[in-house]
Amino acid sequence: MKYFVSTIIGVVLIAIIGGLVIVGSPKEERLRRFDDSRVSDLQQIQSHIISYWQSKDSLPHTLDDLQDSTRGVYVPRDPQSGEAYEYKVRGDLTFELCANFARKSFFPPMQKRPPADYPHRGGIMPSEQSWLHEEGRMCFERTIDKDFFRPVKPDEPKKK
Repeated sequence: MKYFVSTIIGVVLIAIIGGLVIVGSPKEERLRRFDDSRVSDLQQIQSHIISYWQSKDSLPHTLDDLQDSTRGVYVPRDPQSGEAYEYKVRGDLTFELCANFARKSFFPPMQKRPPADYPHRGGIMPSEQSWLHEEGRMCFERTIDKDFFRPVKPDEPKKK
């Protein structure tokens, strides 16, 4: 009986240690989640910038220009530090968003991936490759495609 209990305890310990090795520590997982939130925040900010450009035919000067309580638009802040993300206008249609990442981009090995030749870059989906990041400060330059994102023009007055 004593041997059986020791074996069970040993198996449980090996399973726990193996799980931590495969998945990572709770601290590492927390840092990964912060980074996932940062990417999600940057995607949201990018979407707000494009909507702003479509409405006003110009890029916002600052991220504060995007805030609009009437439409419920609030610019997210870094989930860990609470600081604002960096934003810079680089041209009439070009802007840059920056964040500080805790870890390099992570794709779980068990996650289903497209074929390695899709369409290039080792099987990483285009939406994923545009947000790949290293550890530390990382900036993403974006250029609005005027053919895809057309400015919204107000309805012209109807002629009687």
